[in-house]
Amino acid sequence: LTLTGVAGAGHDVFESAARRLKSGADEHRELREWDDEWEDDDWEETSSEAEQWKILSHLIQLGLMVVICIAECLALLCHWNLFIRPKPNLYIPARPVVPQDLKGSFKYDLFDCFGACGTFCCFTWCGPCMVADLWYRAGWLHAALGSMAQGSDTGSCPGWPFFAGVGAYCIAQDAIGCCMPCAFAVLRGGIGFVDGGDGGLGEITPHRKLFEIPHDGAGTFCMDTLTWCCCGACAGTQEYRQIMDLLNRGPIQQMPMQHPQVIASVVGQPVQVGQVVQVGQPIQSGGETSNNKGV
Repeated sequence: LTLTGVAGAGHDVFESAARRLKSGADEHRELREWDDEWEDDDWEETSSEAEQWKILSHLIQLGLMVVICIAECLALLCHWNLFIRPKPNLYIPARPVVPQDLKGSFKYDLFDCFGACGTFCCFTWCGPCMVADLWYRAGWLHAALGSMAQGSDTGSCPGWPFFAGVGAYCIAQDAIGCCMPCAFAVLRGGIGFVDGGDGGLGEITPHRKLFEIPHDGAGTFCMDTLTWCCCGACAGTQEYRQIMDLLNRGPIQQMPMQHPQVIASVVGQPVQVGQVVQVGQPIQSGGETSNNKGV
Protein backbone atom coordinates (compact mmCIF):
# COMPACT_ATOMS: atom_id res chain seq x y z
CA LEU A 1 0.00 0.00 0.00
CA THR A 2 2.79 2.32 0.82
CA LEU A 3 4.50 1.65 -2.51
CA THR A 4 1.21 2.00 -4.32
CA GLY A 5 0.54 5.32 -2.60
CA VAL A 6 4.04 6.57 -3.44
CA ALA A 7 3.69 5.47 -7.06
CA GLY A 8 0.25 7.11 -7.33
CA ALA A 9 1.57 10.30 -5.81
CA GLY A 10 4.51 10.32 -8.22
CA HIS A 11 2.24 9.69 -11.13
CA ASP A 12 0.09 12.60 -10.12
CA VAL A 13 3.13 14.84 -9.78
CA PHE A 14 4.48 13.90 -13.17
CA GLU A 15 1.05 14.27 -14.75
CA SER A 16 0.63 17.71 -13.20
CA ALA A 17 4.08 18.74 -14.38
CA ALA A 18 3.28 17.48 -17.87
CA ARG A 19 0.07 19.46 -17.93
CA ARG A 20 1.93 22.57 -16.80
CA LEU A 21 4.63 22.10 -19.40
CA LYS A 22 1.99 21.61 -22.09
CA SER A 23 0.05 24.67 -21.03
CA GLY A 24 3.28 26.68 -20.84
CA ALA A 25 4.24 25.54 -24.33
CA ASP A 26 0.82 26.54 -25.65
CA GLU A 27 1.07 29.93 -24.00
CA HIS A 28 4.59 30.44 -25.40
CA ARG A 29 3.45 29.47 -28.87
CA GLU A 30 0.52 31.86 -28.70
CA LEU A 31 2.80 34.59 -27.39
CA ARG A 32 5.25 34.07 -30.28
CA GLU A 33 2.45 34.15 -32.80
CA TRP A 34 1.19 37.39 -31.24
CA ASP A 35 4.71 38.83 -31.27
CA ASP A 36 5.16 37.92 -34.92
CA GLU A 37 1.88 39.51 -35.85
CA TRP A 38 2.79 42.63 -33.87
CA GLU A 39 6.20 42.86 -35.52
CA ASP A 40 4.69 42.59 -39.01
CA ASP A 41 2.11 45.26 -38.25
CA ASP A 42 4.72 47.49 -36.67
CA TRP A 43 7.03 47.09 -39.67
CA GLU A 44 4.27 47.96 -42.10
CA GLU A 45 3.33 51.01 -40.03
CA THR A 46 6.96 52.11 -39.76
CA SER A 47 7.45 51.73 -43.51
CA SER A 48 4.35 53.76 -44.18
CA GLU A 49 5.50 56.51 -41.84
CA ALA A 50 8.96 56.51 -43.47
CA GLU A 51 7.42 56.95 -46.92
CA GLN A 52 5.28 59.78 -45.63
CA TRP A 53 8.28 61.52 -44.08
CA LYS A 54 10.28 61.01 -47.26
CA ILE A 55 7.58 62.62 -49.38
CA LEU A 56 7.21 65.42 -46.85
CA SER A 57 10.98 65.97 -46.89
CA HIS A 58 10.99 66.27 -50.69
CA LEU A 59 8.10 68.72 -50.55
CA ILE A 60 9.92 70.81 -47.94
CA GLN A 61 13.10 70.84 -50.04
CA LEU A 62 11.15 71.83 -53.14
CA GLY A 63 9.40 74.59 -51.23
CA LEU A 64 12.70 75.90 -49.90
CA MET A 65 14.18 75.91 -53.41
CA VAL A 66 11.19 77.87 -54.72
CA VAL A 67 11.45 80.35 -51.85
CA ILE A 68 15.21 80.77 -52.40
CA CYS A 69 14.75 81.28 -56.15
CA ILE A 70 12.04 83.87 -55.57
CA ALA A 71 14.20 85.66 -52.97
CA GLU A 72 17.23 85.68 -55.32
CA CYS A 73 15.14 87.04 -58.20
CA LEU A 74 13.75 89.76 -55.94
CA ALA A 75 17.26 90.66 -54.75
CA LEU A 76 18.45 90.78 -58.36
CA LEU A 77 15.60 93.07 -59.41
CA CYS A 78 16.10 95.28 -56.37
CA HIS A 79 19.81 95.67 -57.09
CA TRP A 80 19.15 96.55 -60.72
CA ASN A 81 16.36 98.97 -59.82
CA LEU A 82 18.35 100.72 -57.08
CA PHE A 83 21.88 100.83 -58.52
CA ILE A 84 21.96 100.05 -62.24
CA ARG A 85 18.77 101.53 -63.64
CA PRO A 86 19.23 105.10 -62.28
CA LYS A 87 22.64 105.47 -64.00
CA PRO A 88 22.91 102.93 -66.82
CA ASN A 89 25.46 105.03 -68.72
CA LEU A 90 27.90 105.16 -65.78
CA TYR A 91 30.64 102.80 -66.89
CA ILE A 92 34.23 103.11 -68.09
CA PRO A 93 34.39 103.41 -71.87
CA ALA A 94 37.13 102.05 -74.09
CA ARG A 95 40.53 103.79 -73.98
CA PRO A 96 39.80 105.98 -70.92
CA VAL A 97 42.10 108.72 -69.68
CA VAL A 98 42.99 107.92 -66.05
CA PRO A 99 44.13 110.75 -63.75
CA GLN A 100 47.64 110.50 -62.40
CA ASP A 101 46.57 110.28 -58.75
CA LEU A 102 44.76 107.00 -59.48
CA LYS A 103 47.74 105.41 -61.19
CA GLY A 104 50.47 103.29 -59.67
CA SER A 105 48.54 101.61 -56.85
CA PHE A 106 45.08 100.97 -55.49
CA LYS A 107 43.78 104.06 -53.74
CA TYR A 108 42.29 102.02 -50.90
CA ASP A 109 44.02 99.28 -48.94
CA LEU A 110 42.71 95.75 -49.08
CA PHE A 111 41.45 95.82 -45.49
CA ASP A 112 40.00 99.30 -45.78
CA CYS A 113 36.76 97.64 -46.85
CA PHE A 114 34.97 98.86 -43.73
CA GLY A 115 35.24 102.35 -45.16
CA ALA A 116 32.42 101.26 -47.49
CA CYS A 117 30.40 98.89 -45.31
CA GLY A 118 27.45 98.83 -47.71
CA THR A 119 29.59 97.69 -50.63
CA PHE A 120 31.40 95.16 -48.44
CA CYS A 121 28.12 93.69 -47.16
CA CYS A 122 26.74 93.44 -50.70
CA PHE A 123 29.85 91.56 -51.83
CA THR A 124 29.50 89.28 -48.79
CA TRP A 125 25.80 88.40 -49.00
CA CYS A 126 24.93 89.17 -52.60
CA GLY A 127 28.07 88.21 -54.49
CA PRO A 128 26.63 87.55 -57.97
CA CYS A 129 24.88 90.94 -58.08
CA MET A 130 27.93 92.88 -56.91
CA VAL A 131 30.37 91.05 -59.17
CA ALA A 132 28.11 91.76 -62.15
CA ASP A 133 27.86 95.38 -60.96
CA LEU A 134 31.67 95.59 -60.86
CA TRP A 135 31.95 94.15 -64.36
CA TYR A 136 29.28 96.58 -65.57
CA ARG A 137 30.96 99.69 -64.11
CA ALA A 138 34.37 98.58 -65.36
CA GLY A 139 32.94 98.38 -68.89
CA TRP A 140 33.86 94.72 -69.26
CA LEU A 141 30.32 93.56 -70.05
CA HIS A 142 29.97 96.18 -72.78
CA ALA A 143 33.36 95.22 -74.20
CA ALA A 144 32.49 91.51 -74.15
CA LEU A 145 29.07 92.01 -75.74
CA GLY A 146 30.41 94.36 -78.41
CA SER A 147 27.81 95.73 -80.77
CA MET A 148 25.06 93.93 -78.88
CA ALA A 149 25.51 96.36 -75.97
CA GLN A 150 25.03 99.46 -78.10
CA GLY A 151 22.06 101.40 -76.83
CA SER A 152 21.85 99.23 -73.70
CA ASP A 153 21.60 102.32 -71.48
CA THR A 154 18.27 103.29 -73.03
CA GLY A 155 15.03 101.54 -73.82
CA SER A 156 12.59 99.69 -71.61
CA CYS A 157 15.34 97.79 -69.76
CA PRO A 158 18.34 100.11 -69.36
CA GLY A 159 21.46 98.39 -68.15
CA TRP A 160 20.39 94.92 -69.26
CA PRO A 161 24.04 93.74 -69.60
CA PHE A 162 23.97 93.57 -65.81
CA PHE A 163 21.62 90.58 -66.03
CA ALA A 164 23.95 88.99 -68.58
CA GLY A 165 26.79 89.44 -66.10
CA VAL A 166 24.84 87.70 -63.33
CA GLY A 167 24.10 84.80 -65.66
CA ALA A 168 27.75 84.58 -66.73
CA TYR A 169 28.87 84.56 -63.10
CA CYS A 170 26.45 81.75 -62.17
CA ILE A 171 27.48 79.66 -65.18
CA ALA A 172 31.18 80.17 -64.42
CA GLN A 173 30.61 79.32 -60.76
CA ASP A 174 28.98 76.03 -61.73
CA ALA A 175 31.54 75.29 -64.46
CA ILE A 176 34.87 75.98 -62.74
CA GLY A 177 33.84 76.26 -59.09
CA CYS A 178 36.97 76.43 -56.97
CA CYS A 179 38.96 78.00 -59.83
CA MET A 180 36.94 81.22 -59.66
CA PRO A 181 39.66 83.02 -57.60
CA CYS A 182 42.08 82.37 -60.47
CA ALA A 183 39.62 83.94 -62.92
CA PHE A 184 39.24 86.98 -60.65
CA ALA A 185 43.03 87.24 -60.41
CA VAL A 186 43.24 87.31 -64.22
CA LEU A 187 40.64 90.09 -64.36
CA ARG A 188 42.54 91.94 -61.66
CA GLY A 189 45.99 91.76 -63.21
CA GLY A 190 45.86 90.12 -66.65
CA ILE A 191 48.00 87.32 -68.05
CA GLY A 192 50.87 89.28 -69.52
CA PHE A 193 53.32 87.08 -67.60
CA VAL A 194 52.02 84.09 -69.59
CA ASP A 195 51.68 85.33 -73.16
CA GLY A 196 54.28 88.09 -72.92
CA GLY A 197 51.73 90.74 -73.84
CA ASP A 198 50.84 94.02 -72.18
CA GLY A 199 48.46 92.37 -69.71
CA GLY A 200 45.30 93.09 -71.64
CA LEU A 201 42.54 90.61 -72.35
CA GLY A 202 41.47 91.76 -75.77
CA GLU A 203 38.76 94.38 -75.35
CA ILE A 204 38.77 93.86 -71.58
CA THR A 205 41.31 95.92 -69.64
CA PRO A 206 42.30 94.47 -66.23
CA HIS A 207 42.56 96.77 -63.25
CA ARG A 208 46.34 96.71 -63.03
CA LYS A 209 46.75 97.69 -66.66
CA LEU A 210 44.03 100.36 -66.50
CA PHE A 211 45.52 102.03 -63.43
CA GLU A 212 49.13 101.15 -64.30
CA ILE A 213 49.60 99.15 -61.10
CA PRO A 214 52.80 97.07 -61.16
CA HIS A 215 52.52 93.38 -61.95
CA ASP A 216 55.53 91.22 -61.06
CA GLY A 217 54.46 88.12 -62.93
CA ALA A 218 53.50 84.80 -61.38
CA GLY A 219 54.07 86.08 -57.84
CA THR A 220 51.51 88.86 -58.27
CA PHE A 221 49.08 86.42 -59.88
CA CYS A 222 49.39 84.04 -56.92
CA MET A 223 48.87 86.87 -54.45
CA ASP A 224 45.79 88.10 -56.32
CA THR A 225 44.43 84.55 -56.37
CA LEU A 226 44.96 84.14 -52.61
CA THR A 227 43.39 87.55 -52.04
CA TRP A 228 40.21 86.58 -53.87
CA CYS A 229 40.23 83.11 -52.31
CA CYS A 230 40.67 84.19 -48.69
CA CYS A 231 38.97 87.58 -48.70
CA GLY A 232 36.99 87.98 -51.89
CA ALA A 233 34.63 90.56 -50.41
CA CYS A 234 37.56 92.83 -49.46
CA ALA A 235 39.15 92.45 -52.91
CA GLY A 236 35.87 93.18 -54.66
CA THR A 237 35.28 96.24 -52.48
CA GLN A 238 38.78 97.55 -53.21
CA GLU A 239 38.35 97.19 -56.97
CA TYR A 240 34.83 98.59 -56.96
CA ARG A 241 35.84 101.69 -55.00
CA GLN A 242 38.73 102.30 -57.39
CA ILE A 243 36.39 102.13 -60.38
CA MET A 244 33.76 104.35 -58.78
CA ASP A 245 36.36 106.96 -57.83
CA LEU A 246 37.22 107.26 -61.51
CA LEU A 247 33.59 107.39 -62.60
CA ASN A 248 32.51 109.93 -59.99
CA ARG A 249 34.98 112.51 -61.31
CA GLY A 250 32.70 113.34 -64.20
CA PRO A 251 32.72 112.43 -67.87
CA ILE A 252 35.73 110.31 -68.73
CA GLN A 253 37.78 111.43 -71.68
CA GLN A 254 38.83 108.87 -74.23
CA MET A 255 42.13 108.60 -75.96
CA PRO A 256 41.87 108.72 -79.75
CA MET A 257 42.00 105.43 -81.54
CA GLN A 258 45.41 104.86 -83.04
CA HIS A 259 45.30 103.86 -86.68
CA PRO A 260 48.36 102.35 -88.30
CA GLN A 261 50.14 104.77 -90.62
CA VAL A 262 50.15 103.69 -94.22
CA ILE A 263 53.19 104.82 -96.20
CA ALA A 264 52.34 105.01 -99.86
CA SER A 265 55.08 104.29 -102.35
CA VAL A 266 55.00 106.24 -105.59
CA VAL A 267 56.19 104.34 -108.59
CA GLY A 268 57.67 106.67 -111.14
CA GLN A 269 60.50 106.94 -113.60
CA PRO A 270 63.96 105.92 -112.35
CA VAL A 271 66.30 108.74 -111.39
CA GLN A 272 70.00 108.45 -111.96
CA VAL A 273 72.27 108.86 -108.97
CA GLY A 274 73.91 112.27 -108.91
CA GLN A 275 71.36 113.83 -111.18
CA VAL A 276 70.05 117.13 -109.85
CA VAL A 277 66.34 117.40 -110.12
CA GLN A 278 64.43 120.62 -109.65
CA VAL A 279 60.76 120.89 -109.03
CA GLY A 280 58.97 121.24 -112.28
CA GLN A 281 62.05 120.37 -114.36
CA PRO A 282 61.59 117.50 -116.80
CA ILE A 283 63.69 114.43 -116.11
CA GLN A 284 65.49 112.75 -118.95
CA SER A 285 65.51 109.01 -118.61
CA GLY A 286 66.05 106.51 -121.38
CA GLY A 287 65.16 109.00 -124.06
CA GLU A 288 61.76 109.73 -122.49
CA THR A 289 60.66 112.90 -120.78
CA SER A 290 58.45 113.02 -117.65
CA ASN A 291 57.22 116.00 -115.70
CA ASN A 292 57.71 114.81 -112.09
CA LYS A 293 56.95 117.30 -109.34
CA GLY A 294 59.57 115.99 -106.96
CA VAL A 295 61.75 113.13 -105.99
